[in-house]
Amino acid sequence: MSKRRRKAEIKLLPLPEPFLSETAACPVCGKDAEAFGRRALQIVFRCKTCKVLFKRAHSFSLDF
Repeated sequence: MSKRRRKAEIKLLPLPEPFLSETAACPVCGKDAEAFGRRALQIVFRCKTCKVLFKRAHSFSLDF
């Protein structure tokens, strides 16, 4: 019997309001994904279609 693996939990910080409207192309399905949170200075996105979490370096700093 194979054992189920637990999903990796990524601890995210809240994202400031101006950055919640950011979108990025999902690396799996190519559709637009919405901003979900942040990890250090990188915005974390979540695709609604395939439920993938991914991060992308932002072109400007997250000063707030």
